[in-house]
Amino acid sequence: MKIAAYSDKPVSFFNTICLLLAVLSLTLGMAVFYLIDFAPAFYLELFVGVLFFCLPFLHRRIGVDNVILIFFIVLDAALVFYGIVLGPVSEIHLLAAFLMGASDLLITSRKLRNLFWAYVGLMVVLLEVNYSYHLVTPIAFSKSSMLAIRLIVVLTGTALNGIMLYFYIKQVRTMMAEQKKASEAKTRYLRETNHEIRTPLTSIMGIAEGLNENVAKLEKAVHPADKALVAAIRKETEHLQVASLLIREIINNQLDLAKIEEHQFNEVKNESFSLRECMNECILMLRPIASSRKINVVLNYDAQLPEYILSDSTILSKIINNLASNALKYAVKNSVVRFNVLKAGDHIHLETHNVSSLDPEQLHDIFLPFVSHAGKEHMVESTGLGLSITKQLVEKINGTITATNSSGTTSFLLVLPLKAGFKIQENVHPEPVDEIYQDYIILVLEDDKLNQASFRAAIKSMGATPYFAENGVEALELLKMITPDLIITDGKMPVMDGKNFLLALRATDDATRHIPAIVSSGETFLQEQEEFMAAGATDFLLKPFTRRELVDMIRKHLPSIKLTKPIP
Repeated sequence: MKIAAYSDKPVSFFNTICLLLAVLSLTLGMAVFYLIDFAPAFYLELFVGVLFFCLPFLHRRIGVDNVILIFFIVLDAALVFYGIVLGPVSEIHLLAAFLMGASDLLITSRKLRNLFWAYVGLMVVLLEVNYSYHLVTPIAFSKSSMLAIRLIVVLTGTALNGIMLYFYIKQVRTMMAEQKKASEAKTRYLRETNHEIRTPLTSIMGIAEGLNENVAKLEKAVHPADKALVAAIRKETEHLQVASLLIREIINNQLDLAKIEEHQFNEVKNESFSLRECMNECILMLRPIASSRKINVVLNYDAQLPEYILSDSTILSKIINNLASNALKYAVKNSVVRFNVLKAGDHIHLETHNVSSLDPEQLHDIFLPFVSHAGKEHMVESTGLGLSITKQLVEKINGTITATNSSGTTSFLLVLPLKAGFKIQENVHPEPVDEIYQDYIILVLEDDKLNQASFRAAIKSMGATPYFAENGVEALELLKMITPDLIITDGKMPVMDGKNFLLALRATDDATRHIPAIVSSGETFLQEQEEFMAAGATDFLLKPFTRRELVDMIRKHLPSIKLTKPIP
């Protein structure tokens, strides 16, 4: 059996143990020989001392495998020898524990290590049998010698096991440090790649929405002979929109998992909001997916539930979105997906029901990470993260979630504590039609041309006028000529990024310092978002976003009274 290469071993541990054993053999070992006056003990200790002094220097001559093999053969022989000669006072358990621990550090082959452990264990059992039945009589020595020998044995065993424990702890600390570095590198990678992916995905989602709107207008005006072609184009644009929404879901799930692992997920809030509106918004966001698969969505909302509840709306929205997305993605085409929101005593029961091909046995591990029972049709859409993250989020808000399957219908039951909320003051915005914001100016800091096109289309659909700058320096120069009603800035830009732009904007003395500023960025971790808010941001819009989300955010922060540039 082959022992792994020397480069894989903790070299310092092997050399230290060899030196320690050599010193112990030539000192305490010789003391034991003096106390028992047994000549073979003298030659054994002399041999062990000289050999273990030489072992660290022999690996280049006879090979690493042979050196380590000699190391353990000699120690095994010493275990048996002293176990027989000294009897129970030899405390063979200490040396056996050391041998097993040392083999774990020095022998990387699992089969060889297990064989060695079995051998050591067998030797201990045989020696204990010998002590019980007196098969071989140990050497007789005085009571004072017995106490001295036992002290020497305990000191030797403690020293050996102490060194082994030290190297184990050192190895664990090294592994933890490496794991921490790897985790930090993974987090940095996720931050960078998420930002880079979210920026073009925002453009794709904006283009898909724009195409859908334009094709819908074209359907009404096109010649009957061309309706089939327009319908085919509309189907393709719907598929593009669905694909972009699915990509966003996958990215968000991966990021949520990273936040949970890094303990950086947002703290749970207790806020008042409308659960019915939350349900409607989540289902509405997934309408393109339902439409593409010809799935009819039915929502049953219990009238006994209070209009407002107290919980964390952000976390609950993620939970509902994941459950709704899961139901819509894996429901059979041309079927019905039902959402029931019911009052059950002092709890809320949120149920999803959809006809699917899942077996009841597959539901046992459905909440485990990276477990997916998606068929070939949905394999590319499933990472196995959504339900795992959902379960962790449910536990954050003190809820429970279970899954069942009966007669081909898969059902999820989310149980949440019911806490009645209160009505909050809401800003009612008119629907964004042309000319409502005709005199408003919006300054957008965005260095990506495709994203500029998405912003331009959304802002013009509201009737407002967009101005663009590709970095903070350009924007500050532009602010000398115009006074916008709202500023939207990206986070990462060349020359001057969004954070430094906000700091410069809020440091000015003119009217521009009070203009609302929205950060539109792919920076997904709470720490970065808080830094933007500390720099002077009014709100944060996470990329990628739909045109509806962008327009809602703009309407939320546009002042009700049009700003005018001060007269000089």
